[in-house]
Amino acid sequence: MRKYILNDESLNSNYFHFTDRKNLESIQSKGLIPNIGSHAKNIEKTRKIFFVEGLDNLLILFDCWINALY
Repeated sequence: MRKYILNDESLNSNYFHFTDRKNLESIQSKGLIPNIGSHAKNIEKTRKIFFVEGLDNLLILFDCWINALY
């Protein structure tokens, strides 16, 4: 797994994926595997991997995720 340093320009042209730290080892060895996550079990019918494009969408998703926890 590669780590990248993002700058202002690249923040809006990259894709981001959120996951729990406990999944990183599996992702490193197997890659991202489509699944129905715990937050989408009653919403999704097919397995998939979700990404967001750019910083604005990342912040919107993060805000929704934080609000869902509380």
